[in-house]
Amino acid sequence: MDKKIMKHMISCFVDPVDSRILLEIKERKTATAKELALALTDISQASLYRHLGKMVKHGVLIIAEERPIRALMEKVYALNMDENLDIPRLLKENRGDVYMSLFAQFSAALMREFADYTARDGIDILKDGSGFSTGPIAVNSQELETLMIQIGELIAPYRMPEQAAKPGRKMHSMALIVTPPKEGGEKNE
Repeated sequence: MDKKIMKHMISCFVDPVDSRILLEIKERKTATAKELALALTDISQASLYRHLGKMVKHGVLIIAEERPIRALMEKVYALNMDENLDIPRLLKENRGDVYMSLFAQFSAALMREFADYTARDGIDILKDGSGFSTGPIAVNSQELETLMIQIGELIAPYRMPEQAAKPGRKMHSMALIVTPPKEGGEKNE
């Protein structure tokens, strides 16, 4: 995915209407405007078509196919992302555009979980065990690797499927994101 498309995709995640459209398409893999209108009933048809047109124009969405419906052609929209990427190979290539595409897919999936949760009636954010935070840490690359291994070891016992079957336990998703240092931030390495 090129940088211009990625820039537009990131702006779509910030726009409430665009992000809901993207999340719905991500969930379904593909969707027509009619399917989106049925799922996103509070978005007017004119607004939906305007947002879809903008996202296609900017390359965020593609038209995966066109189906003849009476005298018209119905467009089927899909995200402009390759979900069958060879991730280990792509990471070895060290390409920023591919890495950003992977992060966008990760973020979209995480946003879908939050959107589903926040749309429920009667949520109790603290009781339900939901939250997020961020904070700086000062580590060198070896310390960061050690920390990531320790975090993985710490949560490993809770990732076992049999844990969810125990009384009082529910499955949560836990995401950990480590951002790279700011430019020039590696001086003390």
